[in-house]
Amino acid sequence: MKNVRRARIQRVKGKGNTERTVFLSVDARLALADYLEKEREQDVTLETKALFLSAKGLPARKPDGRLSPRSINGILDQIGRWHDAEVPDPIRKISPLRPHDLRHTFAFRLAQETGADAYELERRLGHRSQRYIQRYTNPPEELAAQYVEEF
Repeated sequence: MKNVRRARIQRVKGKGNTERTVFLSVDARLALADYLEKEREQDVTLETKALFLSAKGLPARKPDGRLSPRSINGILDQIGRWHDAEVPDPIRKISPLRPHDLRHTFAFRLAQETGADAYELERRLGHRSQRYIQRYTNPPEELAAQYVEEF
């Protein structure tokens, strides 16, 4: 088994250059270890702080190898389409998948797991405003309706 003991990435920069620590699950650590071993090994000479890089042979590749926001959106959109092609249930479709959708999913699940601990949500998401924290502690309308149906 790969050596994936470290459970966090430190000093992740978000909007407004806010920094926070990001913890990773075992599955995420294993996937990241695979990526670093198989994909990033080719880029050992590249000086960059970016974690995910564009393909080495791309003519439009930035000097530091960073993926553009457009590339990230395209990758997630494709993942969403692949998922939807394999899932027959229309309720479980996720396309179009966007980066912020992943953030909202993480935040909502974190709120569920922590009992809507506003302090923990603020730390993990980097929000200072209670207005934004409230978004994650209140379920989406569809989920709220499902709760009522189950009474």
